Amino acid sequence: MNKQTAFFAVTVVALGAASSVQAATLACGTPLRISTANVANWSTDARYVSAPTGAPATIRDDYKWNGWFDPATQTHGASSGSLNGQPFAGKWLSFGDSSFVDGAANGGNTGSGTYPAVITNGDTDNGAWVAGRVTFIYNEPINIASNVNLSTIRIRGAGGFDDNTQLVVRPATPPSGATDWLRMQNLGGSYAAPGIVNEDGSQVGLGFYYGDNTLGFAVQNTFSAPTTSQGNPTGLMADIEITADCAAEPAPQPTTILACPAGSQAGDEVRVGPFTTNARDWKWLWRTNAAGTAVENVEQPLFDNYSWAGAYVNPASLPAGQETNARWISPGTTSPSASDIPGVPYPAASGQSKSGFHASVFVMNQPVTVGSNVDLASIKVDGRFGFDNYGNSIFVQPAGGAPVFDNSGLYLPNGWTSLQTATTPAIPGFARGQNTIGLMLDGGEATNDCANGGCAMAAIADFYVTAACTGEPPSADLSITNTSASTSVAPGATVTYTITASNAGPTDATGATVTATLPAALTGATWTCAGAGGGTCAASGSGNISDTVNLPVGATVTYTVTAKVAATASGSLTSTASIAAPAGVDDPTPANNSATASSVVATPGAATPVPALDLAALALLGSLSAGIGAFALRRRQRGQ
Repeated sequence: MNKQTAFFAVTVVALGAASSVQAATLACGTPLRISTANVANWSTDARYVSAPTGAPATIRDDYKWNGWFDPATQTHGASSGSLNGQPFAGKWLSFGDSSFVDGAANGGNTGSGTYPAVITNGDTDNGAWVAGRVTFIYNEPINIASNVNLSTIRIRGAGGFDDNTQLVVRPATPPSGATDWLRMQNLGGSYAAPGIVNEDGSQVGLGFYYGDNTLGFAVQNTFSAPTTSQGNPTGLMADIEITADCAAEPAPQPTTILACPAGSQAGDEVRVGPFTTNARDWKWLWRTNAAGTAVENVEQPLFDNYSWAGAYVNPASLPAGQETNARWISPGTTSPSASDIPGVPYPAASGQSKSGFHASVFVMNQPVTVGSNVDLASIKVDGRFGFDNYGNSIFVQPAGGAPVFDNSGLYLPNGWTSLQTATTPAIPGFARGQNTIGLMLDGGEATNDCANGGCAMAAIADFYVTAACTGEPPSADLSITNTSASTSVAPGATVTYTITASNAGPTDATGATVTATLPAALTGATWTCAGAGGGTCAASGSGNISDTVNLPVGATVTYTVTAKVAATASGSLTSTASIAAPAGVDDPTPANNSATASSVVATPGAATPVPALDLAALALLGSLSAGIGAFALRRRQRGQ
């Protein structure tokens, strides 16, 4: 027999030898051990020659080919991690040899024969996991807990492989929802002496995903290209350990208001942060439709723990003093390359970028709240960034307003192999109160559906928002606005519009009074209120609004007014709204406490919520930023 020696590393969590099919949990920090010590823990996809479409063959542990090493005499070495120094736990699993003769007459093979002939070059149409191979399958699913960092999964130990063997992982449900996805790692072949197992999930995608995963070893007997076990024994021995680190829960995003303390001087700098990327706190807001002709405001999922070809800088590997809580956020790709991490397919996602619209838009859920005494024209972002792809920029959307896209000089560093430090110029668009920050990614990739993960897009950021002080003292900075998105009103129509009160702080507005005088042309008006961002409100009423609410710093409360337009009304309806600072709040800027609302215009029967990043805003994104791509470096050429 011509056999090849293989070296591979494996790390596994301690698992009891039980014959029942149950899940073994891979918990971070606890090794899980898997071995071939108990044949009852293993099954196979191999079929008998006599029944190629019948039941799977029976695995035997009572046969030993004369060239296989004796596991009972072996001890793990240092390359086996925490198994170092321990005796091997495992037997040779095989189907025996259908031409078996015991003892010296057959070169020293031993066993209890007879052994039926088994097909060793499996057919996937007949249930084989891997074409041309037989797979020995561990019966207990390996359940990956949600707090495991997938990129840290390692498999270490040793084994014997007769012959050319691949480690196979089949996650029950990858993020794409696929149910038959396999990830294979070549282990080679070693049978005369133990082969090292050392597979590192930070270097190559092992294929494990959250939930249940099935592990197996796909064996290919390479001696004279055999197709059955007659005269060609196919065996396996393994004793491995799987380990993983915890994925720490991302730190909460800061809620501190960007405001200058009492006594600050004009020009002093203030900053809040760090804000960090992670899939919990960021969302992907919009996409191009399937036809590529329009923009849809459809949220698509973002994922942590994705890395194209293992090339993205690993936040966990940064040196002391440069640590970060930021994570790569990405939609992943449907067809990962061999070295993508974690090595599973992600859902198909359209509209990653589109000519004329420039970019994917990743938006932070946590608003940045701006106080009354910072210079709005001085607000910048400084921090560390990494992007896959090129031509990336930043934008701001004030609460209740449209996003502001002015990309002159707002490019952020390109590159994905390291975090790059950058400070932007002043970013236009910030307003008093709450503001949304978004990252735009370019790269010319319309979808994430391409071979070997070459169309991946991802971002990582760890940044502060900074501003210069005006020299004014801080104020309660209470404000109230009316909003509407329609253009006309018809007599007798039923209309809905909103009045929003907010507190940009820095003082909690406990007991603030909200009043709104509704237009005389509205009859039968009723209102309800709902708190957001920490505000509390659970009131309702009729006629003009007069309500006392608590508005913690950064909080917003929205009043929804529903009314009927008088039969004689026409055109615009104007309301006056105000908010009174609570007693004891020192507010030297009364103008912040009350405001006359602009004209409120309503469309019959149409609700008018506070606008988010709607399609009109997205079109604005396109018209204002379409030129960026002409100046951006183009997509890197990736090897497929």
